[in-house]
Amino acid sequence: MNPITRLCLFLAFSISTLLATDSSLLALHIFAGLVLIIVERKHWDEWKKRTAPFWKFFPISGAIYFTLSLLVSDRPVPAILMDVTTSTIRLIVMVSIMTIYTIQSKSGDIIIAVRSIWYKLNLNWRWVEDLLLFFDMTIRFFPSLQEEWRQTERSQMALSINPPRTLMQKTLRVAQFIPDFIILNLSKSETITAVMMMRGYGSTIPRSVYPFISFSLSDLFWCVGITGALIGVHSFVPV
Repeated sequence: MNPITRLCLFLAFSISTLLATDSSLLALHIFAGLVLIIVERKHWDEWKKRTAPFWKFFPISGAIYFTLSLLVSDRPVPAILMDVTTSTIRLIVMVSIMTIYTIQSKSGDIIIAVRSIWYKLNLNWRWVEDLLLFFDMTIRFFPSLQEEWRQTERSQMALSINPPRTLMQKTLRVAQFIPDFIILNLSKSETITAVMMMRGYGSTIPRSVYPFISFSLSDLFWCVGITGALIGVHSFVPV
């Protein structure tokens, strides 16, 4: 399946979950989410690892929402509790489904798929080419920046530098190292720019793409069909 089609399906399902206020429709979304998680049970450990931070966020956000509703609204407490519960359930389903998507897909595949469509259109627009290159390089080099930062932290531990404990100490430590970290990566960006110019970037627009990911009529059918089906469902169910 084309990465754009997969993204469209998952986003449509997530938006539909957020709009599902009817109990039966919400139950159907919960069932579909559980089925997908069971089908992808081989990624269960990775799913738990990625969703772990959200399980701390959900109770806090629910408590804040309940407190604010209690203070500014004259609705009865049971109604507020029901709203908090259903809202939290919708968020849990949405986060669970989109976590499955991030496990299944690679960020670079979306850029390659978009570049494939752009190459097929054969339009000579330099600004689009630069924009695609910007997103491509951001996705490609961000993990390396994270790894460099982790290596810096490990180097400090190897030198017996005590790690910061409080939030203020962590903030000050990060502020001390950010200028040097930026300078090092600016030097790397200059090297990348020189290599791109040597390879003739900008001489041919649009650039070729490999591997080429075709966007077929079946992909268009899935995107339009699923979106239309969800719009139709929510047209007959109160939102």
